[in-house]
Amino acid sequence: MKHNMTPPMQAKDYQGLADSLMKASTFAPAGYTNWASIAKDGASAARAADLDAVKAACRGCHDQYKSKYRTEMRTRPVP
Repeated sequence: MKHNMTPPMQAKDYQGLADSLMKASTFAPAGYTNWASIAKDGASAARAADLDAVKAACRGCHDQYKSKYRTEMRTRPVP
Protein backbone atom coordinates (compact mmCIF):
# COMPACT_ATOMS: atom_id res chain seq x y z
CA MET A 1 0.00 0.00 0.00
CA LYS A 2 2.78 2.42 0.82
CA HIS A 3 4.18 2.22 -2.70
CA ASN A 4 0.81 2.57 -4.41
CA MET A 5 -1.17 4.96 -2.21
CA THR A 6 1.34 7.26 -0.56
CA PRO A 7 2.78 8.98 -3.67
CA PRO A 8 -0.58 10.07 -5.14
CA MET A 9 -1.88 10.95 -1.67
CA GLN A 10 1.09 13.23 -0.97
CA ALA A 11 0.93 14.79 -4.44
CA LYS A 12 -2.85 15.24 -4.19
CA ASP A 13 -3.03 13.33 -7.47
CA TYR A 14 -6.69 12.43 -7.09
CA GLN A 15 -6.95 10.50 -10.36
CA GLY A 16 -3.85 8.47 -9.50
CA LEU A 17 -5.27 7.82 -6.05
CA ALA A 18 -8.62 6.77 -7.50
CA ASP A 19 -6.84 4.41 -9.90
CA SER A 20 -4.79 2.89 -7.07
CA LEU A 21 -7.84 2.41 -4.89
CA MET A 22 -9.78 0.78 -7.72
CA LYS A 23 -6.87 -1.59 -8.29
CA ALA A 24 -6.80 -2.39 -4.56
CA SER A 25 -10.51 -3.19 -4.68
CA THR A 26 -9.79 -6.05 -7.08
CA PHE A 27 -7.47 -8.03 -4.82
CA ALA A 28 -9.45 -8.33 -1.62
CA PRO A 29 -8.47 -11.52 0.19
CA ALA A 30 -11.18 -14.08 0.86
CA GLY A 31 -13.04 -13.25 4.03
CA TYR A 32 -12.26 -9.53 3.89
CA THR A 33 -15.85 -8.77 3.00
CA ASN A 34 -15.78 -4.96 3.16
CA TRP A 35 -12.37 -4.45 1.52
CA ALA A 36 -13.64 -3.90 -2.04
CA SER A 37 -16.49 -1.59 -1.07
CA ILE A 38 -14.23 0.51 1.16
CA ALA A 39 -11.65 0.85 -1.63
CA LYS A 40 -14.36 1.78 -4.13
CA ASP A 41 -15.77 4.37 -1.72
CA GLY A 42 -12.27 5.80 -1.38
CA ALA A 43 -11.90 5.90 -5.16
CA SER A 44 -15.19 7.78 -5.48
CA ALA A 45 -14.01 10.25 -2.87
CA ALA A 46 -10.73 10.69 -4.73
CA ARG A 47 -12.55 11.39 -7.99
CA ALA A 48 -14.51 14.06 -6.09
CA ALA A 49 -11.20 15.45 -4.73
CA ASP A 50 -12.48 14.95 -1.18
CA LEU A 51 -9.27 14.20 0.71
CA ASP A 52 -11.02 13.92 4.08
CA ALA A 53 -13.35 11.23 2.72
CA VAL A 54 -10.41 9.40 1.12
CA LYS A 55 -8.61 9.40 4.45
CA ALA A 56 -11.77 8.18 6.18
CA ALA A 57 -12.00 5.26 3.75
CA CYS A 58 -8.35 4.41 4.33
CA ARG A 59 -8.82 4.62 8.08
CA GLY A 60 -11.91 2.41 7.90
CA CYS A 61 -10.07 -0.28 6.00
CA HIS A 62 -7.01 -0.08 8.24
CA ASP A 63 -9.17 -0.28 11.36
CA GLN A 64 -10.87 -3.43 10.07
CA TYR A 65 -8.09 -5.23 8.26
CA LYS A 66 -4.55 -3.96 8.82
CA SER A 67 -3.74 -6.17 11.80
CA LYS A 68 -5.45 -9.22 10.30
CA TYR A 69 -3.78 -8.68 6.93
CA ARG A 70 -0.34 -8.37 8.48
CA THR A 71 -0.86 -11.58 10.41
CA GLU A 72 -2.38 -13.64 7.60
CA MET A 73 -1.14 -12.18 4.33
CA ARG A 74 2.07 -10.24 4.97
CA THR A 75 4.11 -12.33 2.51
CA ARG A 76 1.44 -12.32 -0.20
CA PRO A 77 2.69 -10.36 -3.22
CA VAL A 78 0.50 -7.44 -4.26
CA PRO A 79 -0.89 -8.14 -7.73
